[in-house]
Amino acid sequence: MDKYQRIKSMYKKFKINAVFLLILSYFLVFSSLSADTLDEILRLTYSSNKQLIFSRTKLASSEKSISISESSLGVNFSAAINGSKAWDINQSSQSDNYSSSITGSYNLFDGNFSKNKVLLEKAFYEIAKIGLAELEQNILLQTINAYLNVLRDQKLVELSTNNVAVLERQFVETSDRFQLGEVTRTDVSQSESALAAAKANLTAKKGALKISSEMFLSLVGIKPFKLKDIETNFVLPDNVEIAKKNALKNHPKILVSNIEEQIASIRIKIAKSQKSPVINFKSIFSNGYSSLSGNNNSLTFRLEGSVPIFNSGKIKNEIEQAEINFKAQKENSLIIKRLVEHDITLAWSNVLVSESSIEARKRQVEALTLAYDGVVVEEKLGTRTTLDVINAEQSLLDARTQLASAEREHAYAKFALLATTGELNLKKLKIMPPKTK
Repeated sequence: MDKYQRIKSMYKKFKINAVFLLILSYFLVFSSLSADTLDEILRLTYSSNKQLIFSRTKLASSEKSISISESSLGVNFSAAINGSKAWDINQSSQSDNYSSSITGSYNLFDGNFSKNKVLLEKAFYEIAKIGLAELEQNILLQTINAYLNVLRDQKLVELSTNNVAVLERQFVETSDRFQLGEVTRTDVSQSESALAAAKANLTAKKGALKISSEMFLSLVGIKPFKLKDIETNFVLPDNVEIAKKNALKNHPKILVSNIEEQIASIRIKIAKSQKSPVINFKSIFSNGYSSLSGNNNSLTFRLEGSVPIFNSGKIKNEIEQAEINFKAQKENSLIIKRLVEHDITLAWSNVLVSESSIEARKRQVEALTLAYDGVVVEEKLGTRTTLDVINAEQSLLDARTQLASAEREHAYAKFALLATTGELNLKKLKIMPPKTK
């Protein structure tokens, strides 16, 4: 009987442990699945950001301008119909009249004015597309910045919380030792002062985290929840010269300046086309009826042409103005290229400097950790004071804070370098783009 009871008791304990492990594993898995990664946040921002949605809608509208301009190259038909009934009071008679016509027109020649207008609209559409890509890049970079700020502030809050816990224990120990006569009232006051300062610092860090979380909410549309550390899975250029070459092919500002040169060249052709004759072909089919003359049907083919003879130098001045604007745009393109190259040089330097800063901060934290542990031991042996321990703890906290900030700056610097080359997009980040409306 006792053996049966022991087996039954062991079985109950096994069930309880199994249920406990199952519940624990569930919460661990759920916590892992519900955490937000940078990839998920960027996908969400890409598909739901209001600025991007508005710009995509405007781009679709801009595309219709091309179709509108192309319509001038085709055949146009129009129809007209008229009817009347008249009474002659003196003659006591009446007459009925009606007519209808269909007119077709086609532009045979206008010095390529209409074709160049189409090219102009296509160029405007390309600029709008590049503008959308640049906006997407800016929104992604802002989101990354907000994500990194929240991560950094979360780490700083964690460091400050741990610091408060350490100083609370130290204050209790110092108070107990004071009761035993091992330390003085001054040591207790120093511990209490350090604890109060640490709590004030923790409050400030929590305030900073709340501000960065609100900025995150305004950009992404959701509150940050258990953000995971960033794992960069993209490759940066090997050197600054390759980065500059990539920018010439990808940077939105450079691409736009190249298209604006094309637009300036097209405007010259449009201005020159005003000197050319304009020839239109028309066909008119008309049908009419009059009570006086009966039916009347006709078919007419007509060529209409015009050529400018004299306009007080208007066309000449417009051509010269377009040529001057073209030269100015070429110079502006050179300026933009130099500015982009300058930005790339700065971004590249930021990556190198932030990387070196991380290594230095890590060595600083390692050294200060050893120093702090040594000071704590020496304080217990009586060769160090409470103030020495407090100062060592504060130095270690400052170093860890600076390391967290350096890691944040280095991560952001790499994304910023991608942005200066015009390559900050979901494809480069190896993120599957979501479907957009």
